[in-house]
Amino acid sequence: MSSDLSRLIEIVQVTLLGDAWERAEVGAVVFNDGRRYLAANPAYCALTGYSREEIVDLRAGHNLELEEMSQADFIHQITDRRSLGEAVIRHKDGRAVPVPYMVIPSQVSELPCYIGLVWPRAE
Repeated sequence: MSSDLSRLIEIVQVTLLGDAWERAEVGAVVFNDGRRYLAANPAYCALTGYSREEIVDLRAGHNLELEEMSQADFIHQITDRRSLGEAVIRHKDGRAVPVPYMVIPSQVSELPCYIGLVWPRAE
């Protein structure tokens, strides 16, 4: 297989993966070591009530409802390794939204980042 064909296949796969996350029913965000959001899918926007433009101006954990630890401590704890748990986030309108979450370390352009996945808790 030629290197041009291999590169084209890689581009198509990356595009398909991005399109799948864009349309996923699970909220997905990418944030960096500085807790700055880099991207969010529509499901995350719907779950939180924030637009993409608003989200990229916020820091990961800005809407967490925590009782025993600070937002920074919580973010440090969940980004220290792959983590899975439950949290309560505040919707833009003030409602408390309990969510299961998963945070996965990754990279964007060789820089460390995290993929956060959240979804409404089944009642």
